[in-house]
Amino acid sequence: MTTRKKWNRDLLLKHAGHWTWALLRALLMAGISFILLYPLLEKVCRSFMEIQDIYDVTVQYFPKHFTWKNYQMIAIWMDMPKTLWNTLLLSVTTGVCQTISATVVSYGFARYRFRGSKLLFAMVLVGLVVPPDIVLAPLYLNFTFFDPLGLIHLVTGASGINIADGFAPFLLLGLTSTGLKSGLYVFLMRQYFLGMPRELEEAAWVDGANPFRTFLQIMLPGALPMMATVFLFSFVWQWLDGMFTTAFLTDTKVMVTALNSLTHVGDLAAQGVSDPLEISLARYAGIVLLILPPLIVYIFCQKSFVQSIERSGLVG
Repeated sequence: MTTRKKWNRDLLLKHAGHWTWALLRALLMAGISFILLYPLLEKVCRSFMEIQDIYDVTVQYFPKHFTWKNYQMIAIWMDMPKTLWNTLLLSVTTGVCQTISATVVSYGFARYRFRGSKLLFAMVLVGLVVPPDIVLAPLYLNFTFFDPLGLIHLVTGASGINIADGFAPFLLLGLTSTGLKSGLYVFLMRQYFLGMPRELEEAAWVDGANPFRTFLQIMLPGALPMMATVFLFSFVWQWLDGMFTTAFLTDTKVMVTALNSLTHVGDLAAQGVSDPLEISLARYAGIVLLILPPLIVYIFCQKSFVQSIERSGLVG
């Protein structure tokens, strides 16, 4: 009888400890989620407010006068259809270029050993900690006087051609794995390829496949989940980038640069807008529109994202 009571007590303590830990974990996750989501939820709520809701002290989060006017104004001020198309085109093309280049480069680092390979990969990792603003000025000068291998000067005598204004810098940086966060993409893809069994490649070689065919038909299909993750990262970072787009897109509006231009009250005064609160509410609507497309992309790529991280060896 005593043994049974002791067993029941131990079982009760075990269940109590389990439920206590589950409760603490739920509270911790709820607290972290609230801290992360609160700024977003606040902006979403304010984007539907009228000006009188701002002056009303009884209004904290949810508007009393629900309106879509802020979204209508921001769509007009930012020339939304054209700006949205420019941003989508830039983010998708840059994401595709960076995904392709990172996949090819990382496969070389993962499967081939050559003199200097470790040094080159170390340079890739060093690039992860270099602030982008340090390399922005040299990049701008290189694209302003673009002359690969001196061929343009050799043929025409000119000091180079100016390709600094437009999509060309983003595409060239993406295709050469030197763009925004490219080092991270190469690292992620390399870790993923290292986790794939070599037996797949060896079986393909026995069947007579060359290295290119092995990569294209055997390794590439297995790496699609991580490629989707790399594309997701590249798309989101390019969509939200305000540094490179400000430098290289002086005549082309994208979401971030168009939203930042709303800080110039003088430009909006010409459109009959002079109330700072009206501009502030419209900016809240613009911020919501800015983060909505990356959120949608993440929802559709979430399954591939989780699978690729699990198989890359980054967690365990």
